[in-house]
Amino acid sequence: MSQEFKLIATLDLKQDAWEKISAVVNECVALTRQEEGNQFYAAHFERGNQNRVVFIEHWANQEAFDLHMQTDHFLNLSKTVEPYLERPMQILFLTEIKE
Repeated sequence: MSQEFKLIATLDLKQDAWEKISAVVNECVALTRQEEGNQFYAAHFERGNQNRVVFIEHWANQEAFDLHMQTDHFLNLSKTVEPYLERPMQILFLTEIKE
């Protein structure tokens, strides 16, 4: 089994898109937090910019993340937000710097 990891996913939205996608984002957050292997999952706005939504995620392992990517709520999120994106979702996979 692989080790835990964190990532940041960013959605750059078209102007005034938030009100059209907010319900599906909130639903995905609530359901993802219940997934086995999810350590942390939250959506944020970039300070001063409601057109950039930033997801901060912490997963127990790659397998848990891969299962998340196949859930109905994540697939629904992806399908719903796609027409409102300025560019494709950006994902940064993080490696912690250890002493």
